[in-house]
Parts: sequence; C-alpha cells; structure tokens
Amino acid sequence: MLYAKSNPKESIYAHTSELLKRYEELYEINRKKYCTMSETDWLLLWNAALYHDIGKAEPVFQNKIRQVLNDPPLPVPFQETVRHNYLSVLFLPFHQWSFTKEEKKMMVQAIGYHHEKNDRFDRDILKSSFLQNVQSLLKEIKTEFPHPISEKPQMISLNYLKNRFTHHDGELFYRYIMVKGLLHRLDHSASAGLPIELASGYHVSEYVDRYFIKEIKKPKRDLQVFAEENRDKHILALAQTGMGKTEAGLLWIGEEKGFFTLPLRTSINAMYDRVKNKIGFSNISEEGEEAIGLLHSSSMDYLDEENSEQQQDIEVVYNQTRQFANKLIISTIDQIMKFPLYYRGFEKELATLAGAKVVIDEMQAYDPRIAALLIRALEMIDQVGGRFMIMTATMPHLYKKELERIMSRSRISLIQHQFFDDQVLRHHIRVHDESILDAIDNIESDGETKKVLVICNTIAQAMEMYEKLDEKSSNVHLLHARFLQRDRSIKEKAIMDFAKKGNEPGIWVTTQLVEASLDIDFDRLYTELSSLDSLFQRLGRCNRKGEKPINVPNVHVYTADETGRGGIYDKDIFDRSKKMIQIIDGTVLKESSKMQMIETLYDEDELEGTEFKKVFRNTLYELKHMSPYEIDSRQAQNLMRDIRQVQVIPIDIFKNEAFSLFEHYEQLSDLKEKRRIRREITRLSVNIYHSQIKYHELTVWRNGIPADFKDIFVAECPYSFDKGLELKDKPDAFS
Repeated sequence: MLYAKSNPKESIYAHTSELLKRYEELYEINRKKYCTMSETDWLLLWNAALYHDIGKAEPVFQNKIRQVLNDPPLPVPFQETVRHNYLSVLFLPFHQWSFTKEEKKMMVQAIGYHHEKNDRFDRDILKSSFLQNVQSLLKEIKTEFPHPISEKPQMISLNYLKNRFTHHDGELFYRYIMVKGLLHRLDHSASAGLPIELASGYHVSEYVDRYFIKEIKKPKRDLQVFAEENRDKHILALAQTGMGKTEAGLLWIGEEKGFFTLPLRTSINAMYDRVKNKIGFSNISEEGEEAIGLLHSSSMDYLDEENSEQQQDIEVVYNQTRQFANKLIISTIDQIMKFPLYYRGFEKELATLAGAKVVIDEMQAYDPRIAALLIRALEMIDQVGGRFMIMTATMPHLYKKELERIMSRSRISLIQHQFFDDQVLRHHIRVHDESILDAIDNIESDGETKKVLVICNTIAQAMEMYEKLDEKSSNVHLLHARFLQRDRSIKEKAIMDFAKKGNEPGIWVTTQLVEASLDIDFDRLYTELSSLDSLFQRLGRCNRKGEKPINVPNVHVYTADETGRGGIYDKDIFDRSKKMIQIIDGTVLKESSKMQMIETLYDEDELEGTEFKKVFRNTLYELKHMSPYEIDSRQAQNLMRDIRQVQVIPIDIFKNEAFSLFEHYEQLSDLKEKRRIRREITRLSVNIYHSQIKYHELTVWRNGIPADFKDIFVAECPYSFDKGLELKDKPDAFS
C-alpha cells in the first residue's frame, strides 16, 4: 500500500477518493453560485484534487510512514528528502489535456502550493528523486492509482511554479484563487474526516420567519423588510439601536451560506446563543448536522462551557467551523477576512466567501487601519461573486465615500438606506466641563434608586472611580478588560443579568468594552468624553427602548480630563468631538441628529491633513500594492489583532491554580485532554500591553511554564475578583 498518512492509516488512493467525493458535493451545491468559475475551472479543480498527493508515492516519504507503522522499508536509491507537493506536479499527464498554458499554470500552482511553506524547490533534486526513486515504483503506483500519470518527470511544471499569480494577472488571479482555495477546502475537509458543507438544504431565513410567527408575533420592521427585498444586492444600512439588525442580517442571508461578523467576542457569543437556542437554527437534521458555527480566538472555551454535559463532541463541532462547513458562521473579522494581506494560503478564505454572503455589523467599531482592510476585503469579495451587507449605527463619511467609489465598478448594485425613528426620544444630554471623578456624589445618589452605568476611557480611571464609590456604596461593581478571562465572563453575565432585573438599583463602573458588546439597558449614564461615534454607542446602553422618562438629563458627559485623547481615540477626531458635543448640551438628542453629527465629524474634506485620514488612505494604498505570499496565516492574524498585548497570569493565581494545571498538562499524552487543560489555563490569564511591563516596572517570568505556552507569563502584581489586575503607579492611556 502507498500511504498518504499514518494516523489514521490511509492510502493515497483512499485520501484522494475522499477529496473527489467532497468535490462532487461542492460542485452540486455551488456550481451555479460560484459565478467566476467556468466548467473548465471546475475541471482544473478536479485534476488538482486528483493529483495533489501523488508525490507522496516517493519512497523517502513512504518509509517515514512505514517506520511508524512497523512496515518494512522500500529501497531508496536517492536519499534526499523532497516536498511531495512539488514532486506531485512532475506526474501530471499534460498530453491528456487541452488546457491553455495559463490554465496549466493555474493547476500546477494549485497543486504545488497546496502546502504553503516559505521555502524554495531544487529542480535537480526533484528530477533525481523522480528518476531514481519514483520510476522504479511506477508499476505499483499505476496499480494503486488508476489514473493517467506521466512516466517521465514533467519538468515544465517547475517552470509554471516559478512566477506565482498575483493581482497584476487580473481575471486569471481570481480564477486561480478559486481553484487553489477550493482545493485547500477539499484537502483540509477530507484530512479531518469532515463534510465539505453542512445543512446545505436548510435556510436560516425560514427559521427567522418561524421565530417571528411563534415568538415575536409582530410585523417585520422596515430594516428587516428592506433586507429581504434586496437579497441580491450589496447593502449599506445605517440603523439605530433597536431596529432588529440581527434578524435583518439573517433575513438578507436568506437561503445562502452566510458569515455574520461582529467586533467583540462577547457580542458574538450572545448572538450565537440567540440564533442557536431562540431561533433554533442548530442540529437540524436527523444526522445531527450542526447548521451554525462559532469562530473567534476563544470559541472553543465558550463551546466547552455551553456544552458542559458533553452532548456533542466539541472538538468535532469546532473543527467543522474551522473548515467553514456550517451553513451559518458567527465570527470575528480576523478569522475570515484577513485575505487582503495575501498571506500564504489566503485563497481558502476568499474562495469560501465567493458563494456566500457576509454581514459586517457595527462598522464604526473599527479603527481606520482595520476599516481600510475591511473595505479592501469587500472589494475582493465582490470580485469573486460574493455579497456583503454592512449594518452599523454610524458610518464615517470617509469610509462611505471610499466604498461608493470601489462599488461603482461592480456588477452588483450597492443599495444604501438610513433607518432611524425620531419619534422615540431616549437621551437628554448634559455636558460638564469637569472630571468624571467630580460626579461621585451624584452617581452614588442616583445609584440608590436607579440603575447607573459609569463609563471611563481607561482602566486606571475606572479603578479610581470604583474605589471612591466603593467607600460610599455597597452596591457598586467594576468591569474592564484586565480581569482573568474566567472572571470577565462571570462579570459580563452579571452585568447583563443586573440590567434585566426590573427596578433593582446599583452602579456598574466600566470602560469602553461595553459600547458594542453587551446587551444592557441602564437608567442613567455617566461617561467621559470619547469620539462621537464611540460616545453615541455608549448612549445605546441607556434607555435603549426610549420607554423611560427624559424630563431631566439621563446622560452626563464629562470633558475635562481628556483621558482618551491620542492613546485611545485619534487626537483630531477627539478634538472635533469635544467642540461638537457642546452643541447638544441641554438638549434631547434625536437619532437623525446623531447621524448628521457623525457625517460632519468624519467629513472627507474636513479631515484633510489629519492623521486619521492619512492612516486610512495609506493602509488602502499598501493593501492594493501588497506583494502576495510574504507572510503566513498567523502573522496575518496578528496584524489584525492587537499584537502589543501579552497574556499574563497573576502570581497568586499561578501559585494557587495554574501551577498544578501546568504540571498535569506535562504528564498528559492524550491530545484532547491536553487541549482541555490548555483552555483552563488560558482562562486564568489577563491580556496586558507590552508597553505596560516596562512602564510599570512589572516583573514577569516563565519559570514553571511548559514550552508549549510560549505566549504566557507570570506577573508579580496583585489581583482580585473585585478590582482585577492592579498595576502600580499612574498608568498611561492604554491602561
């Protein structure tokens, strides 16, 4: 037997057959949806799947597997190790095909680079390996692989591998992306023993319709009807809180494969839970197909928590989503939209989105660098035939104009509409030229009878506020980003439960992490000034439905400290926000006024010369002129995340809990159990900035931490469930 892998033991023929089964399924489901793929391209993909692993027949590779399986070794005249993906292209029977030169190059590069390594091939070594090692095995190869192969090394294939396809190749580049990207999907799915598509015959919009009939029992709102009526279009919908954006996005997805993205993990988890358990789009077939997937950096932890009774194999559920098999996936953008960085293997992401619909929720939550990457991603999705819907409370004018420019060349219309209701009045604004710390007495007094939310720009300010309030009140709580992941989850659940408990009074002190991530509704909001778009998001945490009295101010904005200027919010945007906020002092703010103010704040011409516009424009330019294949997937993900952060475990937590887990981990051999322990350890960590280690003279070390946990350190600083990780001295703006 010629082996493809040892665990589980599988032959090259069997593995290839699994790819071809998935090809048939993919073709049946998507041949009409992948509008950029011709029948010729599907044939190229078939051949790429058929021949992608034939290079594994080479005896050096075979002997590595045979050694593991205790099989006798094959004779090896030529001892050099070669990569099977490069060797596979030498087997291609070009004389059998009538493909053009460019099409042969597409197929060769799809096969040759289906394992992306930052390495080069050696022509002479590959040729010698084929002539000395492979040719003597041709009879056996033909017996086990009943398809035409070349008996002489097709060295022209190596010429096709030299100059990789790039965006300069125009249409050919996108044809190649589809062939190579789908080959990745077929190979990864077959190797994992997973279906290529799950629940393909089930449609999320039908489940939403049932949810309206059985649970909501009200007509669909304007935004939701608009989404249904424009399913074949790209959509930009500006909509205030309470317009039913989640249902609108799902109704727009309709019968298609969908990806729904949100900026924060907490909101993603909440939406996943809602769609799965309330709308019921989960485990929908007799075979137990999981229709919905959850994808972010700690989604395994959440799935493990939510399925503590182990009714499902979490590893299987998670891997299905990693392979994009689910009909609907709720995700952060870094998991599915990093392809504009052209990392090695980016084609899989983009090819998957070609036949799908993507919802971008809360566009205003992204900084200008990430916003530029998103807009570039939407342009590329459009070019391969996918569709997108942006739903956002506010959309900077600068972003909107750029989107309109690139979509003016699209064959799919971009439809825009605003949805706001000025009849619902929610916020009576009072602006104070004071520090928020000067409001302690008012906050404490309000907290005796009302639900009071306090939002500070920095953790340092939030901690100081909490300490002062804690001296006066027994019902005050603190939430920020510097809690253990485990404790933060507990606190996030607690604040949401508190917000739902009728008239129970109390005070929660938080940071900007509550702006878009938590479904909470308070009676009073005390907040530091931030950029207007961020500030208006904060307002959405107070009197969300407009059912509470606004005869007196229910929102108090404090402008004196400027804690967020420069470190968190762009200086120019912050300064413009500070001037504009004075206009609405003492007024009841209408939804239409919010949108007009954001339009003015981010006006393209008004921002000329600012750092904000410069970053946005420079990022767009760099993305459009980026050289492909220079970084790997992990590097691309780090560029989209905040790579200034590091995970630390507070010293007391390390001694009392983590150390024994690390010891247990070292003794384990079962990979599944090791992954479970790893998740437990990660939940005992806190993310802090690299700069804070030096700034606060924080002592960190790794003694007692296994090498597998190279990104985790122990921090010698106090930690408590009430206050979180405490850093000494007065921190900078990122603290």
